[in-house]
Amino acid sequence: MNQSFIKRVWQKPPVLFPFVLVFHVLMLAFSTYTFSSEPFPSAGWIQPLWMLLYTISWLFVCDLKRWAAFVYLGLTTLNLMLRFVWADDNSLALYIDTLFPIDVLFTFFVMFYYKKFA
Repeated sequence: MNQSFIKRVWQKPPVLFPFVLVFHVLMLAFSTYTFSSEPFPSAGWIQPLWMLLYTISWLFVCDLKRWAAFVYLGLTTLNLMLRFVWADDNSLALYIDTLFPIDVLFTFFVMFYYKKFA
């Protein structure tokens, strides 16, 4: 990444967005550490994979990219749908509880500032 991208991510969006990015990075590190003892192609690695998708999309949300806002909204919507459709299935508990309910709150922040996105 070049210096101007990093500078834009910290200076372009509202103040809250870079702190949410730090939160996503910390959650990604925590979930990766939590599941690092499991073999790689196992079901436990679904959560770090989804956290990676959330983190990458939020990185570009911090650059105020409209497509990233839609990706984050889509991930949150898919997460909510799976949470309520497969609520009784314990095998998907690792996947559906990735960021719920705070991801919904972050989506509201994105929608509130959506007009500033390019």
